[in-house]
Amino acid sequence: MKYLKTKFATDWPEKSWKEKLIYGVLFFIPRANPDYENRMYLVKSWLIEFLETDGELLPWREIALDENENPIFAGPDKRNYGFWLDTNMTFKDFEGQLINKEEFEKNWKKTGVEELEI
Repeated sequence: MKYLKTKFATDWPEKSWKEKLIYGVLFFIPRANPDYENRMYLVKSWLIEFLETDGELLPWREIALDENENPIFAGPDKRNYGFWLDTNMTFKDFEGQLINKEEFEKNWKKTGVEELEI
């Protein structure tokens, strides 16, 4: 496993009232990450755990951090598939700073998310 801190995907704008209305009207359509959507604009960095699968390092767990380095949300969990899990990116596609497992686990514990079975 490897752990990375990255600034990728941290430039989301806050949703306008029109977008919020459309999402409200289309509430019945399932979403991959319903608890992420309204808070993506707050994300200033990500901590990502990569798990080796078939010789590739693929995103597994992720933690979104705000401007003060506090966790905003994390996944995957029972309701959210995970932002980075929903891509075809591998470790080599990312830029960022390697972090240690302890730093990742410390932040994961703060989120209160229960780890899913692999």
